[in-house]
Amino acid sequence: MAQAIAVRQGNGAAAAAGGHDRPGLASVVVPTHNDGPNIGPLLRRLLAEPCVGELIVVASGCDDGTVPTACAIADADGPRGTDGAAGPGSPPVHVFVEPARSGKAAAVNFGVDRCTQPAIVIVAGDVLPEPGAVGLLVAALAESRVGMAGGRPVPVNGFSSTADIAVHLLWCVHHRLALRQPKLGEMVALRAEAAVLLPETSVDEACFQARLEGAGWRSRYVPEALIANRGPGTVLDFVKQRRQIHTGHLWLRRREGYTVPSLRPALIVREYWAEIRSGQYLHRPVRLLRTLAAIAMEGWARLLARLDVLRGRETHVWDMVTSAKDPALGPHRVGPRRR
Repeated sequence: MAQAIAVRQGNGAAAAAGGHDRPGLASVVVPTHNDGPNIGPLLRRLLAEPCVGELIVVASGCDDGTVPTACAIADADGPRGTDGAAGPGSPPVHVFVEPARSGKAAAVNFGVDRCTQPAIVIVAGDVLPEPGAVGLLVAALAESRVGMAGGRPVPVNGFSSTADIAVHLLWCVHHRLALRQPKLGEMVALRAEAAVLLPETSVDEACFQARLEGAGWRSRYVPEALIANRGPGTVLDFVKQRRQIHTGHLWLRRREGYTVPSLRPALIVREYWAEIRSGQYLHRPVRLLRTLAAIAMEGWARLLARLDVLRGRETHVWDMVTSAKDPALGPHRVGPRRR
């Protein structure tokens, strides 16, 4: 990704001097593509975290307001407040622009290679961590031999459609799986000494986990670290996203010998059934029908992914899932989560 252009380096006078007076603990890498509505709230939230020492935004092929918004935040001046407004002692914000997308792995590698802090946090551009979530992940890295930590994604979708039910059901099942065996994504923290670069074919953070655990490091799931995100809002988008993710996991197993928990049939069936029994799925006919449809959607996406692998098809630059690009407002801003 050598063609990425630095459009903003640092923040105000502190960046020009080559440093700042808030040392922090973590470099935060934000790979993003057309996350204009969400990038502002995300960067301000990250800048308000005391442990953050620098932000590295890698904008790939953006043609919306993502880059202008990120640059405005990087250039901002004034006193630091709880909203993350920049000012004296604030962490520098570096903005890099890649004219054409070359994949999430390339963007992440580009950012990781420029980190200077002892911890590295990677946050997708379309999510919004709850206040304190970054600090919880960085703190988890202090445990012996923990090289990677991840939080719990929480969907902000409603419950009005089959796609919404599928999103909530899947996210809850992944939480159950992660409690048994860490399954990390959306936002992860790495020890800088343990960090490795991703292969170009990687599509998510599971490859980090495979390589770190292969080198003797432990992974840690931190369910208290909540990360709000918006899942696909249509059936087609849900199947598209799940197909791409599952294809990547199948290639990961073939190349690295690493099996994510969701690829273990007995485990995934058990946790799906446990989640259905624990929620209000069995006692509401309409929701039960949508739940069955959601399971069928997941099964169809997995079948398509297996066919992709059998045909040798692999895509490291994802097709954008448009309905998941709305702002990921935090759970505390949309009321209590329902079941």
